[in-house]
Amino acid sequence: MKSSMTGTILRIEKISLNDGNGMRTVVFFKGCPCRCAWCSTPESQNPDREVYFMKQRCRLCGACVAKCPNGALSFSEDNSTIKRDASLCDNCFTCVDVCNYRAQNIYGKDMTVAQLMKEIEKDSIFYFYSNGGVTLSGGDIFCQTDFAEAILEECEDSFIDTCAELDMLTSQENVARIIPKLNTMYIDVKLMDDELHRQWTGVSNKTILENISYADTICKKNSIHIRLPLVEGVNDSRENIQATADYCATLANCVELEFLPYHRLGVHTYEQLQREYTLADREPMTRKHVYDKVSFLLEQKLPYQIRISSLEIYDPVKGVIPVTEEQLTE
Repeated sequence: MKSSMTGTILRIEKISLNDGNGMRTVVFFKGCPCRCAWCSTPESQNPDREVYFMKQRCRLCGACVAKCPNGALSFSEDNSTIKRDASLCDNCFTCVDVCNYRAQNIYGKDMTVAQLMKEIEKDSIFYFYSNGGVTLSGGDIFCQTDFAEAILEECEDSFIDTCAELDMLTSQENVARIIPKLNTMYIDVKLMDDELHRQWTGVSNKTILENISYADTICKKNSIHIRLPLVEGVNDSRENIQATADYCATLANCVELEFLPYHRLGVHTYEQLQREYTLADREPMTRKHVYDKVSFLLEQKLPYQIRISSLEIYDPVKGVIPVTEEQLTE
């Protein structure tokens, strides 16, 4: 039975106002095929549950080092912290079990469809009064298509509005299973040039763009919102911005192109996973910085809205939306 089907969930965030209409419950799935250099949720990339280390909680008691069955843990050369050899760690979680200070912990939880729906339905009163609902995020839900489809079907049966944040790197068959069940979708288009896309995300954009175009033919009307996470020196060139805008104009159901200024909120997570963050030298971008880079689009009478991190700057009916310096520096 689908109610007993199990998926791996990173976390559940309640009463979110930034991931779709109204108040929403956001369900973060584990697993993502992309390896974007700027990823702010690296803990979502691994499809399996995985251990992480919170150095500030560690008392250097050595229990985890002593009990690790694979010898994956050791003291650093100066005995100031615990190191993990990822090539030896098999995520058996013995270190988590023996740590009395919760310095060793786990990203991810296995949940059945029934268990997850029980959590979702706790917030149904908020969905009703705010026109909100459920947003499936990640990671990428296409890494767990069967589970995602089962959740969307349960939401449909319970009259809960559905939304998803997607990378679209999957089979066309999976796209056909998921997209018609969504009322709204937010899709990342990171780089239009395939070679640069491979360089910065580790994957080709060919299948992604093909799937977005296909989704446009089977989705609900006006349900596509395209997002471009803008990173200086990576994808902020005029050529890439224009190419993305042109591509969005080919989508009949695209209602918005939203630029997301680069931030470094996930840096501490790389530290917890003991992974290198390769964009450590990049400064965060402000709305003002992004506005200066994309404002040339405002003269082009595009058929969709343009936003910068939820701030509307253009509407195809209203035209250019005046914004204040204060709004751009928030």
